[in-house]
Amino acid sequence: MYVQLTEICRANGYALAVHGSMARDFDLIAVPWVEAPSDPEVVVSLITNQLAVSRVGELGIKEHGRICYTLAMYGEFFFDFSFMPTVKAGAAC
Repeated sequence: MYVQLTEICRANGYALAVHGSMARDFDLIAVPWVEAPSDPEVVVSLITNQLAVSRVGELGIKEHGRICYTLAMYGEFFFDFSFMPTVKAGAAC
């Protein structure tokens, strides 16, 4: 499924990476890779519409402006799917 998730993210301007221990869930982070990536909500909607995945709970706001969605597959397997915020070119350099 990682390949399919990567394709959806790439088509919407994000690079996708695995992070965390993967002990309890599958931690993913989407990093903006183009000047104007799609809104994270659009990406999550594409994932839930194209794959056997559903959204669980509310959107979480994390450190450094990261937003996090919890997604579930088969009701037992969970993804913590984080998106890093976009920053204007040169603003953080």
